[in-house]
Amino acid sequence: MTENYIQQVDVPLTKEARREQIAGIVLQLLGLGLVPVSVVVNYWVFFAVGALFAAGIFVTQRFYSRPKRFDYAFGGDMLVVARANIAGRGRRVLEIALKDIAEFTRFCDIVCAQDFVAAADTQSEDAKALVFTAAGSKIRLIFQPDDYLTALLSDALRGGTKGAASANAKVGAVTDYAAAESSVNSAENGENGGQK
Repeated sequence: MTENYIQQVDVPLTKEARREQIAGIVLQLLGLGLVPVSVVVNYWVFFAVGALFAAGIFVTQRFYSRPKRFDYAFGGDMLVVARANIAGRGRRVLEIALKDIAEFTRFCDIVCAQDFVAAADTQSEDAKALVFTAAGSKIRLIFQPDDYLTALLSDALRGGTKGAASANAKVGAVTDYAAAESSVNSAENGENGGQK
């Protein structure tokens, strides 16, 4: 298995999102179309038309900020979740160290308000729940890793990657202990040699 793996999950566009896009465009066009009328009638109508136009911009912006794709990047001891919106802008939203992961299971629950959802469909059979600790509190990530990423995470959590890293740390600690012990012994021998 590889140490680095990236998976992309595309989020389909829902009918609700399409309606939101159409409503935003219609509100903006109404606002622009009524500007000449509002100037002639009265300033209050002008402010109402401005509010209509601003509402259209807000609804359109909300549409473009919806997720289009989630990227899951696994790099040996870290899982990174990134989100790209419909406008094409992406950003990292989570960086989870393997040592902070408490639980990794199939998701068969309901989505709670405090859950972080990075999946196209939480009711899918592929949906997984990963509970991790961040800033002293437990957070549940709901995401859709493919079979390979699931195997990589499971292997790393069972002790594959994490076990190798801790074994290397133990070997380093033993080496440092041996070096420290030899320097203490040489210092003692130096003192004893100076006293003789």
